Amino acid sequence: MITLKHMQTESYHIKQDQTDTFVDVDEALTERIQQEAIAHQSSAQNKSEQAELDRQADFDDLFPSEKRLAIERHYTPIIQKLAKQHEELCDKVAEFEDNQTRYCIELQTRFAYELKHPDVKTVDCAGEHHFNEMIKTGGLHIEGYKLVEKRSLGGLIQMVNGVKVATPGSSRLIYIPVDVESLMSYAHSPEARSHAQDLFDAELQRLINRRKKSALALTEVKQAARNALAAITSFEQLISDAVKRAKK
Repeated sequence: MITLKHMQTESYHIKQDQTDTFVDVDEALTERIQQEAIAHQSSAQNKSEQAELDRQADFDDLFPSEKRLAIERHYTPIIQKLAKQHEELCDKVAEFEDNQTRYCIELQTRFAYELKHPDVKTVDCAGEHHFNEMIKTGGLHIEGYKLVEKRSLGGLIQMVNGVKVATPGSSRLIYIPVDVESLMSYAHSPEARSHAQDLFDAELQRLINRRKKSALALTEVKQAARNALAAITSFEQLISDAVKRAKK
């Protein structure tokens, strides 16, 4: 007699068997795809290696003068391109060093404008209503500081009931010590100079490293060209009267 329990058990086995079948199919498909990918990669590699062997065979069949011409045709555009790149990088390094003063002044000015000096204080206002309320309550006053600028934030992002909301008319109030003439006075501060010099040195080193890498690449290609030419047995060597003595 088949009971409900038996039917449920049989149903479970059927579903389990179907799941196992799907898993087997997926694994088989994955394995087949992997095998095809490996076979394709191996075929492509074999074709590349065969093409290289064919090129070498064609090169070996050339006369010495033809080999020299083939090497010149191969390396000349490469050397010219690398030489141009190296020359351009040399010019960039020289130009960057020549413009150090202007570059550092720009960085110092940005340092001051972006409020990076530790003496600068800021207060964010969420709209004009908030700003007016702070005026009434004296919340805008900071002992020993003066308000020098009010910058629009284009909508201060605040969390309201777990949701980000942009408050229109939001602004940032910028304060500096009362004995400092203006915000841009910090462009001439030791902190600004140190900041600018660090950035300049880092950028200069980056350009120098690129120049070194370019010079190394050019040197290696030139050496490879010289080695390729040196490996050619010239016609003069072929007709030379010199005969190697056999070892006894």
